[in-house]
Amino acid sequence: MTEFSENLKLLCSYSPSVSQVGRDLKINRSQLNRYLAGDSRPRIALMRKICDYFGVEEYELLLPFEEFAQIVKLRSLDKGPIVRELRQHFDHVMSLNEPRIQNLAGTFWEYHYSMARPGKIIRSLIHFSRQEDKLFYRRLERMGPHDRATLRHHRYQGVALLTGERVFLSDYEYSTGVELTQTVLYPDYAHKWRRLNGIKLGVSADHSHTPCAVRVYLERIPLSTSALRALRQCGLYDVDSSDIPDDIRDMISNVVSGPYVFAAHLYN
Repeated sequence: MTEFSENLKLLCSYSPSVSQVGRDLKINRSQLNRYLAGDSRPRIALMRKICDYFGVEEYELLLPFEEFAQIVKLRSLDKGPIVRELRQHFDHVMSLNEPRIQNLAGTFWEYHYSMARPGKIIRSLIHFSRQEDKLFYRRLERMGPHDRATLRHHRYQGVALLTGERVFLSDYEYSTGVELTQTVLYPDYAHKWRRLNGIKLGVSADHSHTPCAVRVYLERIPLSTSALRALRQCGLYDVDSSDIPDDIRDMISNVVSGPYVFAAHLYN
């Protein structure tokens, strides 16, 4: 029996039945049985169809069985067709990612008006890091005055995607796991990815959990700034604080927009 047939048999074992796999792929049972027995192998077009169905790559199906079984476990492909379908959707979305997203790697301050503390500006810290061809990030919010210690922190983890000339950020609050945020940004190509602005959508962190949309601005932190110093400058600021430059205040102002949609600030 070949590696392909052994690996295919493993994948089929997580489906309700081999017949169901054949129906979904529109392969007759006798043909599918030949693949499972190692008597033949699908042609290129059908091989791609099988790989898409199970959420694997063609080269992976040809790996030694023990190595392939580990991949199945790590990707939760053994959890059934629903998880596989979710994985396929995620992989499809990430396939749209442009390589230029790697230019975002590094650390930024993020500014926007607080959803939970109206009238306050919040400065947070975001660190983008490469993992193979993906760009993941972590975001830290300090929900207290920037010049005092606070026990209220929110930590988010997410993934960045560049498609259609826009950066899409999707993250979740991983200490409680109950909050999701979405951000869409304009990359500032002229400034070599030092500044980005756009719209953030989420809910307030107070008891009301009000759905909100605010303008947001990201500014790359100078390499000479230590991580500890950057963290100490995170937190809530008064609107008229001298620590918030006027141009940033203008970028995140939510006063003027429309007339029919709430739009991101546009550079002049």
